[in-house]
Amino acid sequence: MRYTTLVLLLCCTAFGTRATAETPSTATVLVTAPLSIEQFFSHVSLSGALLSPDGRQLAMRVTPAEGRDRLAVLDLASMQTRNAVTFRDADIADFLWVNERRLAFRLTDRQEGRKWSQYGSGLYAVNTDGSLMRQLAVHQDPPDTMNEGRARPGEIDLQNADPAIQGERRGGPQTKAGRPLLPSNTTLMDSIGDQSGNAIYAVQTAHDDFGAILSAGLMRVDSINGSHGEIDSPRDVRYWLYDHGGQARIATAQTRGQNLVYWRDPATETWQLLAQFDPRSNESNVFEPAFLTPEGDFYVTARKGGDKAALYRFDLNTRQLDAQAVVSSPDYDIRASMVRSSTRLLGIRYVTDTENTLWLDAGMQAIQHTIDTQLPATVNTLNVGERSSTPFVLVSSQSDRQATIYRIFNRDTGKLTPLAKSRPAVNEAHMTARQLQHYTARDGLRIPAWLSLPRSGPKQKLPMVVLVHDGPWQRSNWGWHGETQFLASRGYAVLEPEYRGSIGLGDAHFRAGWKQWGLKMQDDLADGVRWAVAEGIADPQRVCIIGTGYGGYAALMGLAQDGDLYRCGVASSAVTDLAAIADGKWRVGANLDERYDRYPAASLIGDARNDTAQWRATSPRYLAASITQPLLMAHGDADSLLPASDAEAVYRTIKQTHAQAQWLRYDEESYGWHLPKTRIDFWSRVEKFLDVNIGKSRAAEKKE
Repeated sequence: MRYTTLVLLLCCTAFGTRATAETPSTATVLVTAPLSIEQFFSHVSLSGALLSPDGRQLAMRVTPAEGRDRLAVLDLASMQTRNAVTFRDADIADFLWVNERRLAFRLTDRQEGRKWSQYGSGLYAVNTDGSLMRQLAVHQDPPDTMNEGRARPGEIDLQNADPAIQGERRGGPQTKAGRPLLPSNTTLMDSIGDQSGNAIYAVQTAHDDFGAILSAGLMRVDSINGSHGEIDSPRDVRYWLYDHGGQARIATAQTRGQNLVYWRDPATETWQLLAQFDPRSNESNVFEPAFLTPEGDFYVTARKGGDKAALYRFDLNTRQLDAQAVVSSPDYDIRASMVRSSTRLLGIRYVTDTENTLWLDAGMQAIQHTIDTQLPATVNTLNVGERSSTPFVLVSSQSDRQATIYRIFNRDTGKLTPLAKSRPAVNEAHMTARQLQHYTARDGLRIPAWLSLPRSGPKQKLPMVVLVHDGPWQRSNWGWHGETQFLASRGYAVLEPEYRGSIGLGDAHFRAGWKQWGLKMQDDLADGVRWAVAEGIADPQRVCIIGTGYGGYAALMGLAQDGDLYRCGVASSAVTDLAAIADGKWRVGANLDERYDRYPAASLIGDARNDTAQWRATSPRYLAASITQPLLMAHGDADSLLPASDAEAVYRTIKQTHAQAQWLRYDEESYGWHLPKTRIDFWSRVEKFLDVNIGKSRAAEKKE
C-alpha cells in the first residue's frame, strides 16, 4: 500500500493517543496542493526509533511542529504513547535502551546553529515513565556560545528531572547520589552491553584543535547513581567491540601510524595482540573490526590486497581471515553491522547502492519476504528486540521517492500497522526517481552519477544542476534526498557525480582523488556535464554547479576553470584556500564512529613542502578574478573550520569584476545549515537565483 495522505499517527503535540491501522482508502487520495519549500527542509517529525530489548516498547525521538525533540515511548500491546523526557532548552540527540525500563541519551540544540556539537552534549538517563531522571555528565556548549545569558556547564533546564540533579554549583553539578558529574568530554557509546542491568558504556575523549582524537578512555557508568569505573584496555585504544555479556572483548589502538588490534581472551581475561598493520596501506593483512557476534565470532572488513572491501570472518584461533568473504560486491566496498538476538547472529546489514540485509535466520528471512511483498516499492529494514518476548518487528521503509515511514509488523497476525512518516508532508506522487548512471572521464575512469529528472514535462535539453557532494570523502546513495527532490520539483535535472576520491567505490577510485583537488576531481564534474549534454539531457546554455564545503570549492573552481560549461554557481561553506585546510583540519576517520584517523591531510590534499605551488594554482582565493559568471556565496558566521571572513574576501574580489555576485552570511550557523529557517531561507534564494540564470525566466529571456 502507498501513503499519499499525511500520516503521523503518533501525535507529536500530545502523547497518549492511539495509533490506528492503515486503511485501503488512503491509497486512492490524490494530493494536488503545490509543493512548499518547507516540506523539503524542515526538521523531520520522527527521526529515530528503537525497540526495547524485550520487544514490548518502542522509544522514539519525536519533533512537534513547534518545540523541542523529545523522547517518547510507545507501548506496542496497547499502542499508547507517553512522553519520557522533554527539555525546554535542548533536544534529544542519540539514545539507547539501558534495559527494558530505562533509556540513556545525549543532548543537542537544533534551534541554535552554532551550538551543533558532538562533544559536551551531556549524558543522561531516565525511566520510560519519566522517573529516576539522572544527569551523569556535564553539558557544555561550544566556546563560541558561552556568552552572557547562556547556560554554563551543567546548567540545563530539566523539565522532567528531579531537582536534585541540578545540584549545588559550589562544588560543581552532582548526581542524585552526590557524586560529581563526569566531565563534558564524556560521550555515550553505541553499545551498552547486555541490557539487563543499569550500566552503560561511555568514553572520555581528548581531541586536537581540528577534532582528531588523541586519546579515549572506556568506562562503565551506573545510569542511576552515577558510579563509574574505567575498563581495563591496552593503551591508545579508540574503538571497542563487546561480547554478548557486555564485556569489552576487541580493542583497536593506533600509535605511530600503526593500528593494533587486541583480543581479550575469555579463558584468561588478558588482552592479546591479534594483528598490527599500517591502515593506510592496501596490504593483505589490513582489516577493520566490524562486529563480534553473540556466539563469539569476529567479523572484519578487509580488501585482502584487492580493490573492494568485503566482510570476512576472522578466526581467533588461527588469527587468519577465512578464505571466502561472507558479503562482497563487485561495485562497492562493504561496511557491515549485525542484527542479533541476545544469543545468536540473525543477519548482516550492509550498504551497496542502498541498505541491504542478509538474513541467516530463516524466520526473519520469511518475514522480510512477506513485508517486501506488501511494500515492493521501498527498501524495508527490519529490527527486533534482542531478547524479544513479543511478535513485534519494527519496519522502517524508504525509497528514492519516499522519506522513511515507520511501521510495526505482528508476526502472529501478519498485520502491518503504520506508525509515522518521518516527513508527513512528503508525498511520493510529487517526487522523482533517482537513477544511477555511469560515464567515462577523459582519462578513462568510470564515474558513477545519480541522475534525477523532473517528474513531469520534457526530458530533453533541460536546465541542469550539478550538485556536488561534500567531503569530498563521502558518497551518495539511493534514497530520498531533500535538496535533490526540491531542485527536481522546480524543473531542473540534477546530476550528482561520484567523482574520484569518493569513498565506498573501491580503493582505486578513492586513491585516484589524492592530491587532485581542482585537477582530475574537477575534470570528473566537467566530463559529467559534457556527457549529459551529449545524451541530450542538459541544455548546454543552462547548467549551474552547486555545493557545500568541498562542493562549494568545486563550484568556485568550476566557474574559474570551466566557464564555458557553467552558466552560474552556488557555493556555501566553501573551501577557498587549500593551504588553510591542509594542516590537519580535514581527515578521513577523525572520530570514534570512523574507528581511527586513517588518512592524514598530507596524503589527501598535499603538504607544504611539496605542494604549495599546486595549492595556489587550485585555490579559489587566487582565481577569484577569473570568475565572471553569476555567483551566490553563503557562509556561517560561526564556522570555526572555514572562517566566513576568508570566503567573504573571495566574494569581494569577484564582486569587483561583475555585479552579479551575491553574498549571504548566517550569524547563527557554523559549517553547513542546521536550522530549518536557514535551510528554507537559503534554498528560497537559490530558487530565485536559478530561475533568473537557468530557469524559466532565463528561458523566456532567450526566446525574446
